[in-house]
Amino acid sequence: MVADVPLVDPDRDLVVVPGARGSGDGLVARAFRDVEAAVARRRLTIGGSDTVDRDDMLFPVGPAVTVLHPDAEAELRRRVHVVVRCLRRVVRRYAGDPRLQEFLAVPEVLRRWIVRHPDPRSLTVDYCRLDVLGNSLGTARVLEFNASSPGGVVLSGVVNRLWRESALAEVLGSWRLPPAPFEHRGWFADWLLDHGRRHGVPEDDTRPVGLFHALQSSKHEFAQICAQLRARGREPVELQPSDVARSREMRLGYLKYIPIEPAEVKGWDDFCARMTSGDLVVPNALAERWIAENKLCLAVLSDPRFRDLFTPAEQAALDALVPRSRKLGDGMSPAEAVAQRGRLVLKQPYSHRGESVVIGADTPAEHWSFLVRDPGHRGWLVQERVEPFRLDTPHGPCFRDLVVPVLDGRVIGYGSRLSHNPVLNVARGGQVPAVFTPHPLDPAGAAGHP
Repeated sequence: MVADVPLVDPDRDLVVVPGARGSGDGLVARAFRDVEAAVARRRLTIGGSDTVDRDDMLFPVGPAVTVLHPDAEAELRRRVHVVVRCLRRVVRRYAGDPRLQEFLAVPEVLRRWIVRHPDPRSLTVDYCRLDVLGNSLGTARVLEFNASSPGGVVLSGVVNRLWRESALAEVLGSWRLPPAPFEHRGWFADWLLDHGRRHGVPEDDTRPVGLFHALQSSKHEFAQICAQLRARGREPVELQPSDVARSREMRLGYLKYIPIEPAEVKGWDDFCARMTSGDLVVPNALAERWIAENKLCLAVLSDPRFRDLFTPAEQAALDALVPRSRKLGDGMSPAEAVAQRGRLVLKQPYSHRGESVVIGADTPAEHWSFLVRDPGHRGWLVQERVEPFRLDTPHGPCFRDLVVPVLDGRVIGYGSRLSHNPVLNVARGGQVPAVFTPHPLDPAGAAGHP
């Protein structure tokens, strides 16, 4: 059965974890040392900025090389494309659908800019990263979309290239693995500049490119983005949206911001007005990112009350890839959440780095009951728990997920996190292994060139 196909090709899954299968492969261990040395030599940092910031540490590559199973990858990619299309429809429908507005409960400081967008029918989701858990095609489920700041994608593409240049090069070459679009040098800069052209920014106005970030937000991968832009003859400028004077010098930019503390946006009126009017072109318009970043979108895609938004074929893809997700207090009662503790995960609608994730099975029953009955958590997402891929080692279990970046509606590659922490995130000690696709990916998903 197709559902039983493993996500990972078992014959091309090489892991250097003590006690795990493949850990004795000296060639893989030597290749991993090559990759670590290349990361250090190139100063590929997790935060990545032209200035030192709190995330200025080397990108944590993981000791593993994985190829997706040929039968699973093609079907998974098809499902991802359909689910992202459904997410786009939610984004477009929001401004004219009172049900969605009430259900998603977007904070007013963000909502006021969403509803000002001049043409909701033109909205899309330019760039996102799906985080997927599961062992097989039948168990794979998407946990979130990361539509505000899909981090790690640029560096994951670099990591794949480094493995291709390592001691494992001959083996990888014999497997005939096509390069994914995100492995191409300069792909992000090419896409961003092309996005500007398609949205009416004259060529001369793309010389300075604003890299916008909030006061306390990470500048993850800014160093790599800066390098790509400079290679294309552009001048990247790092700044905050509240810097009105410098911001007005920009017609094209990129915004890295997750609205954990949305009150900060109150000081961005000029920036938000220019983005909304199109005078400042930034991928993932405010009306796109602040809806799609809301984890309650997963409840919209799962809750039967919203089935009328999607075709039968789309519903089938949603049922296959989206775990059962409900809004606490409006779709699932606290009593139901208490009764299903072992099968649920609780999440804040706007959050990052896994900081708000509470796994019911790992939480004492009394504390879980307190959390889901707390009025402050009403409106949070309660989601079916999905078991990650697990490797047993002498140091305890090690978990692995799959990340799927999507650019302009098309998958552009695959990545992963490897960690002893079941909440998989680089900020929580996760490492990033290489994940290769067995099939060529549609080049329409990226503007990059080899």
